[in-house]
Amino acid sequence: MSDYSQDEAEIRNKENKDGDSLAEIKKMENGVDIEPEADDWVAKPAESSHPDPLPNDLD
Repeated sequence: MSDYSQDEAEIRNKENKDGDSLAEIKKMENGVDIEPEADDWVAKPAESSHPDPLPNDLD
């Protein structure tokens, strides 16, 4: 798993001169992971695929 995390960190921190902000460039120059918390992000299922409540007249 650590190899996978390292690969993900390398991808996140890959230089993108057109898309990187000044803050991201500075972090990369200092060897700081741009989004270290990204390793902890987990996809979570939605409670419902329909975002609006059901109409009352369906009963």
